[in-house]
Amino acid sequence: MTEVLNEQYEVDHELDDLFVPVKIDEEESEHLAAEPYSYWKSVFHVFIHKPAAIVSIITLILLVLGIIIIPLFATQADFEGTLATVNAAPSAAHIWGCDAKGRDLWFITWSGAGASLGLALISSAIVTVIGVIMGLIWGYLKKLDWLFVEAYNLIANIPSLLIYMLLSTIFAHSITWISPEGRLVFSLCITGWLGLALMIRNMVLIIDNREYNVASKTLATPARRIMFKNYLPYILGIIITDFSLIVPGMISSEVSMSYFGVGLPKDKIAIGAILELGIKEFQQRPWQILAPGALMAVIIFIFFLLGMALSDALDPKKHR
Repeated sequence: MTEVLNEQYEVDHELDDLFVPVKIDEEESEHLAAEPYSYWKSVFHVFIHKPAAIVSIITLILLVLGIIIIPLFATQADFEGTLATVNAAPSAAHIWGCDAKGRDLWFITWSGAGASLGLALISSAIVTVIGVIMGLIWGYLKKLDWLFVEAYNLIANIPSLLIYMLLSTIFAHSITWISPEGRLVFSLCITGWLGLALMIRNMVLIIDNREYNVASKTLATPARRIMFKNYLPYILGIIITDFSLIVPGMISSEVSMSYFGVGLPKDKIAIGAILELGIKEFQQRPWQILAPGALMAVIIFIFFLLGMALSDALDPKKHR
C-alpha cells in the first residue's frame, strides 16, 4: 500500500512540474491577435490587386502624360492648319494625317482629349453633387416623394432630341453670352443628375428604418446631419463607382451634343468637335475619324475598367 501511495505521489509531483502558474497581464489579455479592420485600407488592398485596376491606372497615367507633353511639340501651323495640308493623308510628317482645315490630327487630338476630359470631369462632378443632394432629400422627405416622382417622370419622358433643340434655340437667341464650354456643361448637367438621384433615393429608403437612423430621428437629430452623417457614408462607395462611370458617358455625349448645336463649335479643339468635322469626310478619308475615335474609345474603356474595379473593391464581401 505504501509503495502505491509513493508512486501516486511521484506521478502527481511530475504533473505539477508540467504546469507553471502564469501571471495575468490585463493589458496583454485585451490585445487582439488579428490586425484591426480598416474599411478603406481593405478597399485599397483589394483594388490594387486587381489586374483591371493596374492596367487602367497605368494607361490613365500614360494618357495624362500624352495630353500634357505631346501638344508641347506642336507648332502654330499644326493647330491652325495650312492650305498645303488640307485633308493630308497619314505620313511621316503627319502621323494621323490632317483634317479638312489642314490641322495635324496627331496634335489636335491629344490636345482635344485634354479639353474633353476636363469638361467631362467638371460635368460629372456637377451631376454627382446635384444627384446626391437631390437623392438624399428625395429619400428623406417622404411627404414630397410624389412631387419628386412626378418631376422625374416629366423630365425623363421628354425626348432628349427635343431638349437639345430647345437649348440650342435658347442659347442662340436669348443667352448668347454663355461660352461654348458653358453651354456644353449646362446641357450635359440639366438632366444627367436624374438617374443618380433616383438610385440614391432607393438606397436611402433601404437603410432608412435601420436602428441608428430610427434612434437619430427619435433624438430629434437635424435632417441635414442624418442625411450627411447617417445616409451618405453608407452609399459613398456607390457614389464613387457611379462617378467613374459617368465620366465616359459625358465624353460620349459630347459628340452628339456638337451635332445638335449645344456642344463645342467645329473650330474648337475637342474630341467631339474633331469627330463631328471628320464625319463628313469619313468615306473618302477615314483616318479623320478613326484616330480621334480610337483615342476616345481608350478613355471610355479606362474609366469603365476603373469603375468595375472600384465596384468590386468597395464591396465589403470581397474583403478578408
